[in-house]
Parts: sequence; structure tokens; C-alpha cells
Amino acid sequence: MSVRWRRTVSVRTRVLVIVLIPSIALLAIGIGGSAYLVQSGREANRFAELARGTSGPSIMMIEAFQEERRLSLLFLAGDDSAGFALPAARKQSDAGYAAVVAQANALSELRPDLKDGFFRVGVGQKVPALRAAIDARAIPAADAFTAYSMAVAAIVNGWLISADVAPDSHIAVELYKSVHALRAAESISQTSGLGSLVMLTGELSPELLVELTGYIGDGRGEVAYVGSVLQGAHLDQWKAITSSTEWQRLRAMEDAIIQRGPVAAAGDSGRSSGESAERLPLTLAEWQQVAGKVRRDLLTLWETQSVDAHFEATEQGNRLERDSLSAGAGVLALALLAFLGALVLANKFIARLRRLRRDTLELADERLPDTIHRLSAGEEFDQDANRLDFGSDEIGHVADAFNRAHRAAVDAAVAEAKTRAGVNAVFVKIAHRSQGVVHRQLALLDKAEREEPDSDRLKLLFQLDHLATRARRNSENLIVLGGEQPGRKWRNPVPLVDVVRGAAAESLDYTRIHVRKLPETQIVGPAVTDIIHLLAELADNASAFSPPESPVEVTGGLVGKGIAIEISDQGLGMTEEEMAARNAMLAQPPDFSVATLAGDIRLGLFVVAKLAARHGITVRLTESDYGGVKAVVLIPRALTTAALDTGAADSVRENRIPAQPEYT
Repeated sequence: MSVRWRRTVSVRTRVLVIVLIPSIALLAIGIGGSAYLVQSGREANRFAELARGTSGPSIMMIEAFQEERRLSLLFLAGDDSAGFALPAARKQSDAGYAAVVAQANALSELRPDLKDGFFRVGVGQKVPALRAAIDARAIPAADAFTAYSMAVAAIVNGWLISADVAPDSHIAVELYKSVHALRAAESISQTSGLGSLVMLTGELSPELLVELTGYIGDGRGEVAYVGSVLQGAHLDQWKAITSSTEWQRLRAMEDAIIQRGPVAAAGDSGRSSGESAERLPLTLAEWQQVAGKVRRDLLTLWETQSVDAHFEATEQGNRLERDSLSAGAGVLALALLAFLGALVLANKFIARLRRLRRDTLELADERLPDTIHRLSAGEEFDQDANRLDFGSDEIGHVADAFNRAHRAAVDAAVAEAKTRAGVNAVFVKIAHRSQGVVHRQLALLDKAEREEPDSDRLKLLFQLDHLATRARRNSENLIVLGGEQPGRKWRNPVPLVDVVRGAAAESLDYTRIHVRKLPETQIVGPAVTDIIHLLAELADNASAFSPPESPVEVTGGLVGKGIAIEISDQGLGMTEEEMAARNAMLAQPPDFSVATLAGDIRLGLFVVAKLAARHGITVRLTESDYGGVKAVVLIPRALTTAALDTGAADSVRENRIPAQPEYT
């Protein structure tokens, strides 16, 4: 581990570690305490954030299920008009249930069993079957009443469970207190729901009277308890509810129901002792109206209590975060003062190392390549101009070592440039000597061809003429690689067809090369030699890497950028990697050197790349229609002339191209 540490850790880190160890120890103590307090504050805020969003969905679900319960009881009692209102009420219940489910899923983040507490009764699973039974009027009203009451009770139970995860006991107590207003609202809703059933059927059995009386007592007891524990604005809100006209009318109606006693169903023999003919103080519609108003007011009171408890939780969380951050900031400031002192001292040392690194990279990535490029171009320069100067201390000694390495690299580049120049000069001299011999040989062959009457010997002379022409192109290859131009030149434009045929004639297997119809245009004189050379090399490659009996097709045509000449063979072709490498070399030929030629490179293509770059010609290899290779040569318009002036045009044959057959 220590060896790896020494190799990977920077000098700056080593200097800072000396001060960091005691600073980190102090910082850890402060941060540990602060983190605990911050976490407590964040948990309080998270609780408030999640619980705050449950009030609205809870009220929405409670009111929706209470309304659906009331309509269902009326429908089961024979009120068909209630059945028409049930679909809308059920839709509202489903929306409220979905909203509560979403909030329960969020609250389960604080306590995993919270979601089960909300829906342990299986509301989502039982409601569809319950509704189907109600629609078929196949369920007693009492069973339907109980089922809907259990759904509302699930909300109350879930709310009690959510209070268990409150950040402190005071907030939990406030949340527990608020539940009594929720229970009171549910008791009033249950009373009015059963009362609606009683008034619609005209029957109040002793058992139902006992149950109804129990709900009335529960509601009044919950309301009384709420008034005993509230303070401030919440108490004023409670007083406004209990002193309202609706509350008084509701109590009067409930008292009248209890005092009237049981009522037998119409048609029963006899009358109960508790039955009287006196009218109730409210009609069914009026009872539902005042009960709904009081119920909504109690739900609003519950929501207000809940929101205030959540707000208090938020304030407590914010207060804990502020206090913990203040304490942590003090400890952090003390640790930072010690660390910054070391950092300032370390940075002064590190800044010089960084500048050394930056200057060294610039020397290696920019100055050295530029120097080598200038050396390759034959320029002279001052080697001391790129010297690094960092004084005489240890960092300065490192800079001097880089200076020596840079000078050694430059010296090697100078030697390589001189070697390359010498090799090029040797190539050029050898090529010029060979070229001179070949020119004299071609002149003698030309004279012998004109004077030879025998056709067989003339054919042999043509073959010798062709081989001599190929030898001349080999000499010209060396001249091109040496950076010079061949001696052959044309002053006037030459017809494209003559240029292409002249290139075909220089190929070893010229009899296999078929030149198709070409556009009637001309190539400017200065470019003729190099284009003939370029096309001849491509034709040689095509014939060399294809079956001996297969033809090599040469076609051409005018395109938007000039003239496109295609040379296609029927050989085995190349792999995608090989073709990509060849096209990359043709697009940007590398510098010629012995190392270049020693690699996997074809000399002919290297010469083609050099000649194409000299005149702005584009050469690209693709797969031919026969599976071989097709070379596409794009000659730019600047190298062509549109009009064909036979009087001013030179002839390729007149400039020492051997006799050759015509191609179609």
C-alpha cells in the first residue's frame, strides 16, 4: 500500500496531509454532532412536507365516501333518485381513494407499515363488490352502512399511525387531538345517514334507535372533548361551530328523534309506546343540509389543527438545522483556519510545479513537433529559444533535465532530417541517371522501330519499347519520392483520351486494360505527366491484383467538380480495414522515409498519393461491381479545358509513348 501511495499521491497532497490529520479530527467531532442535529431537522421537515399533503386528500375521501354511503342507504331504502346520483358520487370516491393511496405511499417512506394501517380493511378490494351488491339491492342497508363506515375509519386509523412518527411528543399530541374533530364529523355523518333511512322508510326499530343514539352520543362527546383541549384561534373556531344556528338545529333534530322513540313500520298491528304523531323539527332535506354544514365545519377545524401541527414541525426542523449549522460552522471555521494556513504555503510550492508541468507539456506537445516540422522543411532555428528556466533549486534542476531531453530529441530530429535528405538525394541522383539511360534507350528503340520492315521483329521491338517505358516510370517514382518532378513536360493541353491511353500503355499488362468512352476534354499541359503517371500506377495495381485473364476497365465522365475516372478490376478486393487504411494514406500521404516504406505500404499507391496531393486530385478506393477494387480519380476543373483544339493540343505519342493498340 505504501508503494502505491508513493506512486499515485501528488506532492501537494503529501504536504497538506500533515496539517489535514489534526484538522480532520477536530472537524469530524463538530460535523458528527452537527450532522445528527441537521438530520433530525430534516426528518422533521420531511415529516411535515409529507404529512401536510395528506389533509386535503383525506377530507376529499371522507366526504366522498360519506356522501356515497348516504346515497347508497337511500337507494337501498327504495329512493330511485338516489340511484341516479350514485355514479357521480362513486367517481368522486374513487378519486379521493386514489389521492389517499398516493399520499400513503409517500408517507410509508417514514414508516413502512403506515400504508398497511391506512388500508388494512382492504377498501380498494371490497368496494367494487359492495357497489355491485348495492346496485342489485342484494345487501341489507345495515351491512352497506358498516362497510362504508369501515372505509372512513381507515382514514382515522391511518392518521393516528402517522402521528406516531411525529418528530417530537408535542406535535404528536396535537395531531392526536385533531383526530377527535375528525371522529365528531364522522359521527354526525353516520347519524344523518341512518336518520335519512329512518325518515324515508318511516320505521325506527328499538335496535336502530339504540345504534342511532350511540352515534349521537359519540359525536357530542367528541365535540365536547375538542372544546376542552383547544386554545386560541382553534377554540374560537370551535365556539363558532357550536354556537351556530346549524348546530342548534342539528341538536334539536337529534333530540327529537331520541325523544320520539321507536316507530313501527307502516301496516304493523299496534303502535309502539314511544311512537307519537308529533312532527319532527326538520325535514329530511333540512336535516341533511344542517348536518352537512356542521360536518364540513368540523372537518375544516381538523384540517386547520393538522396544518398548524405540520407548520410547527417545519419550524422545529428549520430551528434544528439553523442551530446545528451554526455550531458546525464554528468548528469548520476553526479547522479551515488551520488548513488554509497550510494551503497557502503549499500552493506557493505547488504553483511552480504546475507551471513546470504546463511548460513541459507545451514543450513536448507544441514546440517539439513544430521544431521537427521546421527541420523537415529545411528551416534553421535557435535551440536555446525553447529552454525552460526555473531557477537553480530542486525544481530548476528538474527543468534542466527536461531541457537536456528536449535537446536530445531535437538533435535526433536534425540527424533524421539530414539522413532523409541524403537518402532523397541518393534516390534522385540514381533516378536521374537511370532516366537518362532509359531516354537514350527509348530513342534507339524508336529509331529501330521506324527502320524495321519485319513485323515479328517490330513486335519484339514494341515489347522492348514498353518495358523501357515502364523502367522510365520506375525512375520517375524515385524522383517523385525524392520531392522533385520528372523531366517530361507538355506546354499545351492534351486530350483526355490520349492521357488515359498513354497511362494504359505504360502498364505491364496493357493488353488487359480496356479504355471505354471518355469525355472530349483536355488536361492542361503541366499536369499531364503526373496524371499519366498516377493513372498508370493505378492500372498496374488493378492488373497485378486480379486474375491474368480478367480485363481492367477504365471509364470516365464529367461531374460537378471536374472529371471522374474509374479504374475497376475483378480481383479479390480488400478487407474494410485495409481499404480504410489505403484511403487514409491517399487522402493525407505521410512523409517518405525508410521507416514508412518498411511498413505495410504499396509503393505505387504512395506515389499516387504524392502526385494527387501535388495537383489537388482526389483518389479513393471502393469495392468494384465484380468484388474487386475500383479506384475513383477526381480531376478538378482547374486541370481541364473544355474546348478541344487539335491544332494547339499536344499528342501523348509525340512525347515518347510507345506504339500501342487502340482500345474500345
